[in-house]
Amino acid sequence: METLVPAVQFTLSLVLRMGSVMFVSLFGIELFMQMGLMRYLKPVGKPLARAANLPSESAVSFLTAVGSMIAAHTMAARFHADGRLSNRELRLTGVLNTVPFHVKETLTFQMPVVLPLLGVRLSIIYITAFWLTGVLKLGFVLVLGRFNPPLSGGDGDAFDVLECDSKDPACENRGFGRLLADTWHARKKMFFRMMGLLASVTLVIQILTLSGMLSWIEIGISPMTSALNLPPAVIGPITTYLFSPTVGITYMSNLMTQGTVSGYEAITALMAGGLLMIPITRLRRTLPRYTAIFGVKNGAAICGITMGFAMLSRLIVLIWVLLFF
Repeated sequence: METLVPAVQFTLSLVLRMGSVMFVSLFGIELFMQMGLMRYLKPVGKPLARAANLPSESAVSFLTAVGSMIAAHTMAARFHADGRLSNRELRLTGVLNTVPFHVKETLTFQMPVVLPLLGVRLSIIYITAFWLTGVLKLGFVLVLGRFNPPLSGGDGDAFDVLECDSKDPACENRGFGRLLADTWHARKKMFFRMMGLLASVTLVIQILTLSGMLSWIEIGISPMTSALNLPPAVIGPITTYLFSPTVGITYMSNLMTQGTVSGYEAITALMAGGLLMIPITRLRRTLPRYTAIFGVKNGAAICGITMGFAMLSRLIVLIWVLLFF
């Protein structure tokens, strides 16, 4: 009971917050599709889809990710539910949808937060690891996409499809009320299924976290710092960094200002801490959202692939720091 109550409270808070985002994303994009407005984005998205040997549905979803990754994922799941994306194409599209995040996050977090706290030299190393993740994801999609079998699902170009029955004489001249009704009826079952998955997976993970069953992750901090010959002072910032990168980086910045840790020790600790932070954040936040949107199997696969590339990029940069910094 001690863990159940806060777990339920957190789950309800997340479902309300994420549910509103998913509602706007799912039904907003559906309305956009119902109105046939996607055709105007064709010149931007089609070349990328062609390079990755993916259908136009993937290009439409990717363009949506520039504005909202959740909306893009929701759109990809919608195309999959309609049989216009195969499981393989859905996974590649899901990975591709996360690439614009690296550009946006650089402008909204890396530059205004990381740069002032770590300074130019350390920030370049930190941001390089972040950008390398995006490059690895994009390369993965482009390479694996070449082996993608021809689309057997959708009908026509996703940029041109008007989401109503073309045989209906009122299809092209529907009023706004009819558009809203068609949008609701088209996606209401999918929305409620997504909310059910989000609530159940989040609740289970929160119970595991609050009960201490995931505390084994934190136990790995001390041996890791010892293996890298880092001072005990970095354990505090790393522990904080696992659950809040902003607070952890601020903590580390204060230690550097005080002369407690050097720049080398700080960036090494942050890169190594990222190897622990990434699985924690993916398990607590990303996995519930992805399974809610894509389903358990595809959601777990997309989460695992993106997590693997994020950890690989930090490992590569960590090795570089250890050898050449």
